[in-house]
Amino acid sequence: MRLLPALTVTALLGLPASASAQTPANCALANAVDSGSYATLTIDSWSEADEDNAAGNWADCRAAALRRSLTGNPKLSARIDGLRRQVRQLRALEGQFAGIRAGGGTLYGHAVPRSFPYLEEQLAGLAALARTTLGAQTGQRYAALIAQARKDHAAYVATLRAYKPGPDETYSTYNATEWKTLVAQYEALGRAVMTTLGTRTDAATALGYSILTTTLFPADGEF
Repeated sequence: MRLLPALTVTALLGLPASASAQTPANCALANAVDSGSYATLTIDSWSEADEDNAAGNWADCRAAALRRSLTGNPKLSARIDGLRRQVRQLRALEGQFAGIRAGGGTLYGHAVPRSFPYLEEQLAGLAALARTTLGAQTGQRYAALIAQARKDHAAYVATLRAYKPGPDETYSTYNATEWKTLVAQYEALGRAVMTTLGTRTDAATALGYSILTTTLFPADGEF
C-alpha cells in the first residue's frame, strides 16, 4: 500500500482544513485552553481525522490570534507568517520521507497536522522574544547555537540524500527520482527558513534556528 508518497506536500498541509468543513474551529475556546484540552472539549466521537482536525484548528486559531497581536509590527508579523508556511512544509516533507522509508501507512500523514500546535507554541515564543530587548541580545552562545543548528540541518539533508533501502527494507516504497526531488525541495525550504531568520547572532535568531532543527522524524534509523 502506497498511501503517503502519493500525497503531495499541499495535500498533507490541507488535512486539517478538509476536516474543518465538518467541524468548524472554535477560536474562542482555542485561545483559552491548550491544544490537548481543546481536543477533549471539541471531539464528540474520536477518530484519527477528528484529532487531526482539532490540532489543525487549534493551531490556526492561535496563528490568527498571534497575527492580530502583531498588527503594530507588520514586518515581524510577515516574517512569522512566512516562517510558519515554510516550517509546515518541512514537517510535511519529513512525514513523507518517513512514510516512504516505512512503506506507507497513515501514521506519518497524521503526524503532520498534529505537529502544528507545538510549532505554533514555538512561533508564539519567538514572536514574544523578538519584541523585547532580550531577543536582540547577542553573544557567543547564540552564535554557537545557530552554527550547530546549521550543521545539524546540513547533516539531516545529507543523510536524506544518501538514503537507499537496505537489503532488509523490502517494505520501502523508495523511488530514486521521487526521493531526489523531495530532498531538493526540503533543502530549498531549509535555505528559505534561514533567509527568513537572517544572520544576526542574537537570542531571537537562535530560537528560530531551534525550530528549524525540531524535526518530526529522524532522517535514518528507527522512528
